[in-house]
Amino acid sequence: MYKSSIVLATLFILSVAAKSQSISHYEDPYYSPFERYVYKPGTGFHTSIRQYRMDQLNNIVNTDSVLYDGLRIPAGKLNFWKRIFHDDLFKLDKGDVNIVVNPIFNFEGGRENNEGLNTWTNTRGIFIKGNIGKHLHFYTDFVENQAVVPNYINAFAQETNMMPGQGQRKDFSTNGHDYAQATGYIAFNFAKYFNFQLGNGKHFIGDGHRSLLLSDGAYSYPYVKLTADFWNIKYMVMWNKMLQYDEVADQTDFRYPGKYGVFQYLDWNINKRLSLGFYANVVYAEQDTMGHRGFDMHYLNPVNFFRPVEYNLGSPDNVTMGLNARYIAAKWLTLYGQFVLGEFKFDEVSSGEKWWANKHGFQLGARTFDLFGIDKLDLQLEYNQVRPYTYSHYTTIYAYGHMNQPMAHILGANFREGLAILKYRKNRWLFKAELMATSYGKDYGDGVSWGKDVFMPNTQRPYDYNHTIGQGLETDVYNADVNASFLINPRNMFNIVAGARIRKLQNEQETMDTQHFYFGVRTSLKSLYYNF
Repeated sequence: MYKSSIVLATLFILSVAAKSQSISHYEDPYYSPFERYVYKPGTGFHTSIRQYRMDQLNNIVNTDSVLYDGLRIPAGKLNFWKRIFHDDLFKLDKGDVNIVVNPIFNFEGGRENNEGLNTWTNTRGIFIKGNIGKHLHFYTDFVENQAVVPNYINAFAQETNMMPGQGQRKDFSTNGHDYAQATGYIAFNFAKYFNFQLGNGKHFIGDGHRSLLLSDGAYSYPYVKLTADFWNIKYMVMWNKMLQYDEVADQTDFRYPGKYGVFQYLDWNINKRLSLGFYANVVYAEQDTMGHRGFDMHYLNPVNFFRPVEYNLGSPDNVTMGLNARYIAAKWLTLYGQFVLGEFKFDEVSSGEKWWANKHGFQLGARTFDLFGIDKLDLQLEYNQVRPYTYSHYTTIYAYGHMNQPMAHILGANFREGLAILKYRKNRWLFKAELMATSYGKDYGDGVSWGKDVFMPNTQRPYDYNHTIGQGLETDVYNADVNASFLINPRNMFNIVAGARIRKLQNEQETMDTQHFYFGVRTSLKSLYYNF
């Protein structure tokens, strides 16, 4: 780590000649205020690398105007109570020092009919962002939660000991969960074309609701990220550390086993409408059969190709590659897709014998804006499928996952999924309808891996050939959510919501029905996914 510390120190020194830039903290995919603007033809915006930078958003649109979108704000100086409903709760503007403080909360109550269960969520938190001088920009947040959740989320929490996207949980009262999360970063721009981030958080690569490359559905992780913007290209390289949850370590207060990830992504805007992105990542264990490995200097070079490096180390690591494509067909229509590749042998693919290590998947999708000419009526359609054993490795510690949750698609592998998301906004009102249908193959719990669980060693497969999507315990899931919300303060997406989620899971061993009705007062900033 000594050499990597020198690199970080060098970047810090270089940054003193730069101007800091903030990162958008509006991560909730359903309340993304800038989505419809970045997909307009001719903007040249690199849409597939999220989170977005505010200065780059301001190059294509006035972000304050988008946030308030014609909403009326009381004239004059706002007192404390008016700021709760119309502006940042606290602002300090002293020239070179700017600090903003806002609350994060979710006070939700509901009823899960099938279990006869009263559900509730009690989330309290805060985020602070700002800059000190021209060179340092920062963001930090913290949330504390207690919740009683619907049956399928409870089943996920009990099986993994994690809350979806929010990390480790512990029991609270009779049937509740207690969990917390903190994220943050510092950021610099330096040498005109480059940006540096050091933080703890999540990232997303792609143009879809899901990503088969890198998603924000798992728990937050520490990272160092460099991005370069030049010509029509945006290049990102990121180093992070992930953890493998260990039940024995959890019960004995020992550290969880660690692993490192290195991520490369190059997004090329070929013209005003078409972009292609090239992705690669490698995951390797902090400690392997050769002993303590730590941070591997072979992966420090930000422009190395991973596969030759990994091969010359003895090929012990888990490498994933992929493509992302986006085509803005019209101002109201964007087409997108992804292809992910974990392992490939041409003769095995061409043989048609469905070799177990033909690890790949793809995504096809479309975003429409102002559907049927109706202002702010937006529809997104998406299809995803991934073959068994994709993202997995011969040992659990090398799996492409963090704290018992996949780093790509929330379903892991061995699935087909279709989803549709319809949104309509009118002034302060937002109406959302979502439908997901998926089919996947689960393990039977007998120690044999059928390819869905990315953490199961793929050496425990039942055979080498004739592997198909959905093998194992064939399971069908239908998940629909409809809600209406009223936006109060766009600075922290403070809104009041009421809705219903209807879900059904069915296989030959069980049937789980969910009918969940809910009402809440909340801030919708974080990317949390319950459609699985």
